[in-house]
Amino acid sequence: MSTQNITQLTDFSVIKLTGVDAVSFLQGQVSCDVTKLADKKIMPGCHCNAKGKAWSTFIAVQHESDILLVLTKQSAEISLAELNKYGVFAKVDITDETDNWFIYGSEQEINADINIPLAENHYIHLSQQEITATASSETWWKTEILSGRAHLYSATSGEYVPQMINLQALDYISFNKGCYMGQEMVARMRYLGKNKRALFIASSDNIESVNIGDDVYRELNGNKRSAGKIINFCHANNNTYLQLVLSNDTDLADPIFVSQTTSHSLSLMALPYSLEQS
Repeated sequence: MSTQNITQLTDFSVIKLTGVDAVSFLQGQVSCDVTKLADKKIMPGCHCNAKGKAWSTFIAVQHESDILLVLTKQSAEISLAELNKYGVFAKVDITDETDNWFIYGSEQEINADINIPLAENHYIHLSQQEITATASSETWWKTEILSGRAHLYSATSGEYVPQMINLQALDYISFNKGCYMGQEMVARMRYLGKNKRALFIASSDNIESVNIGDDVYRELNGNKRSAGKIINFCHANNNTYLQLVLSNDTDLADPIFVSQTTSHSLSLMALPYSLEQS
C-alpha cells in the first residue's frame, strides 16, 4: 500500500486494561459483552455514567493478554478517570498507553501491529513503530462521518444515551449481558420506546465555521429555533460533512440550519444502516 493513503490520527488515544480482573471489571462498566472479546478480538462499545449518558464510544481490542480501548483523546480523559475510580477495587491496572502507540487511518490493512476494520475500505491501525504518513486526515474523517459512527468529545461527552447517537444500530450495546454502569436507562430506552433523538449525517458547501457542540436550527413560524447539536464534522473536498443529533422523526427533506442568521440549509443524507438493533 502506498504511504500517501495513510494518515496519522492525532485525535485518538489508547487506554490499556491489564490484570486478572480486566475482563470482569470492564464487563461491569461498559455496554458491550466483554466476555466475548477474546473470541471476536475487536468489539465496539460505549462507557456511560449512572444516568446512561455516554462518556465515550470506543473500539475494544484484545491484544495479547491486555484489552485496549481506542477512543478520542478528549473522551479518554473522562473515561480513564472514571474507570480508575472503580478499578481500585479490582485486580486491574488501567493506564493511558497513547504514547506507546502510533495511530493511523487508511483504506486497507497495512503492516501494523493491529488493524481495526471499521467499514469496507476503512481502517484504524495501531503500530508500535512509526510509519510514514503523508496524507491529510480529511478523506479518512469524511468516510468516518458518513459512516454514521459516533465519536464523543468534551463538548458532547455525558450528553447522550447511546441510542441517541445510533449505537444500537452498530452493535455497540449488548442487551443480553448483565448489569453495567447506566444499563437501566439504556434498557428503558429500548424496551419502553422513550428515545426521541437520533444521529443524522449532513453536508454543506456553504459553511465557514462550526464547532462540536454547536446548536443547529429549524425554522418555526418565521423564527429559527434550536433543533439539535453538531457532534462531529470535517471539511473535505470543498464541503463540510457533519453528524447531528436531531429529533428522530426529522425528515431528510427538513431544512436544518447551522445558525439563526443563515438562509442556506444543510443537506440531510440517508444513513448507511437501519436504526434497528443489528
